[in-house]
Amino acid sequence: MKKLALLLGSLLVVGATASAKEVVVAPVEVSKEVVVVAEPVVEVVVLEEAFRPSGYIGVEYRAYGKTEGHGDKIIMDPVTNQPATDQDTWNRGLNDYARLQTSFGIQMTEKSRLEARIRDYHDLERADSTREVNGGKDGTETRLRYFYKHNSDLTSRLQYRDEENNSQNFEYKLLYNAYSNKGGLLSSFSVQPNIYHSMPKDNGGNYLNSIGIDFGYAGNLPFGFTWDGTIYLDQNFYNNSNAIQKGVNSTTDKEFVVTWELYLYRTFALYSTDDYELDFNFEGGYDPYVFRQYDRYSLDKKTNTYKKSDKDSYSLYTSMNLSVNYQLTPAISLNGGVGAEYRNWDNENQSSANDWRWQPYAFAGMKVNF
Repeated sequence: MKKLALLLGSLLVVGATASAKEVVVAPVEVSKEVVVVAEPVVEVVVLEEAFRPSGYIGVEYRAYGKTEGHGDKIIMDPVTNQPATDQDTWNRGLNDYARLQTSFGIQMTEKSRLEARIRDYHDLERADSTREVNGGKDGTETRLRYFYKHNSDLTSRLQYRDEENNSQNFEYKLLYNAYSNKGGLLSSFSVQPNIYHSMPKDNGGNYLNSIGIDFGYAGNLPFGFTWDGTIYLDQNFYNNSNAIQKGVNSTTDKEFVVTWELYLYRTFALYSTDDYELDFNFEGGYDPYVFRQYDRYSLDKKTNTYKKSDKDSYSLYTSMNLSVNYQLTPAISLNGGVGAEYRNWDNENQSSANDWRWQPYAFAGMKVNF
């Protein structure tokens, strides 16, 4: 029995071992396949807006009243037909006049711009033999300017000007923007080399040629004031010696002249809505200060002799006005106002500038943008 039991036990052990071998599972290799999904590509096309010419047209009528102290009739000497010597000719007569100004500008291409300004002056009193003495302006002044922008800092400017006395001048100027700092004490500074030619109304030989360099500047001051101006350095070449320009019996035909312009501005906003603006405006400064190389001589009509005056002269002024602006449409604006200007009108000699007077004025105009 024991032998039988041992035999059966051995068989069970062998069977169990065989069963254990059968349940062993061999390792299975799984192939990994990477699938790449392409993102859709969206192409953005930016359309640049085509250049379209733009510009403006403006019209303004400005009337100047009698300067303070004026109004008395000038008494003429019946023998010489000149103002009598026993009166102050500056503080007499009528000098009120009006000015109709028409201006326009057009940006013809991205680099080319044309501007024009026409001022038509006329006396508000009857023109007579005393008009020149009275100081009223008469005639038409035309100014044309063409600009070509070479790059962001360099622009060429051609100018033609026909003065109210029909004298004419031409100028080429290269404007170089040397410095820019918006909002700074000095916000811009430009260097402007130029050449200039002028000739009298009869196109005669008494012309003037000039080469020079100008320095333009602008900036901001405390309390809301702004300032700008230009310094002109010019070497003048005269066609002939002119006593009125340089000196009696002068033989020189060249002269160096420095001209300085300095202006201050301030606008006080009094009232405004979406369409209306009521402002008080101030401006003033040197308009201009001139430093010359030679003395000046003027012809005294009373004695028919030349009278010497200072080499240097200046005109200093202050102008204040109350203005109203109305935005009629997004493209059309109207404006008007009244004010007065205080200036040394008659004597501009550096050592003896005097005859400071107020002159009232009124203006109205419109501007159309397109």
